[in-house]
Amino acid sequence: MAIATIYVTLIIEGDKTFAQVPKIEKLKAEVKRQLEVLGVPELAQ
Repeated sequence: MAIATIYVTLIIEGDKTFAQVPKIEKLKAEVKRQLEVLGVPELAQ
């Protein structure tokens, strides 16, 4: 999901937080999964 990757990039760069990801269940789950795969699960809180 490309939009999830965009949010992950913004979160890692500090421009957005996980709380700012829209409450679309599949989107939040994918953003969380990608952050965990990248080794920064603390950003998904």
